[in-house]
Amino acid sequence: MSTVAEIESAIERLSAEDQEKLREWLQERQPGREPISAKLRSLAGKARNLPADLAANHDHYLHFVAHR
Repeated sequence: MSTVAEIESAIERLSAEDQEKLREWLQERQPGREPISAKLRSLAGKARNLPADLAANHDHYLHFVAHR
């Protein structure tokens, strides 16, 4: 197992509360960088020419985007 996979696995085993604490801790160490959630919210409603029912293939699209 790669180091990245080991880290991801360890994070997934954390409670939701501890994951949030980790997220906050990491954000504090990267001043000036906005959270990805804020970036995604800024893009909401701006996409054009998407499939008629994006929700039908939600998992496929998430996998595709995550592995680009």
